Amino acid sequence: MESGGSSGLGLSKKGKKTERNRRAWTPAEEKVLIGLMKVLVANGWKMENGFKPGYLLKLKAGMMKSLPGTDIRASPHITSRITIWKRFHGSLQTMLNNNSGIGMSAYCS
Repeated sequence: MESGGSSGLGLSKKGKKTERNRRAWTPAEEKVLIGLMKVLVANGWKMENGFKPGYLLKLKAGMMKSLPGTDIRASPHITSRITIWKRFHGSLQTMLNNNSGIGMSAYCS
C-alpha cells in the first residue's frame, strides 16, 4: 500500500488509488476569491442558506479572468477553501463568544 508520498496519489477509504488535488493558495488568489464572493453577494447571489446554484462556476470564471493561467477548479479547490474559511471563522466566533479571554479589553484605548 502506498501512502501517497511524492507520487501525487493517495488511497481512498476503500483502498482505491485517487489523485490528490491538494494545492497551496497564494495570498493573491485568496484576495481575488474574497473579492469575487463579495461581488456575488452584492449582486444578489447570496441566499438565506448559502449561495444560489451556479455560484462556483461564476467564481471559477472570475478567477480565470483575474488570474490567467491558474489551475484552480471549482471543485475541489474553491469548495475546500470556503470550507476551511467556515471552519476557521466558526472557531474564532466560538472563542470570542465564550469569554475565553480573547478580545478587546475595556482598558485598551
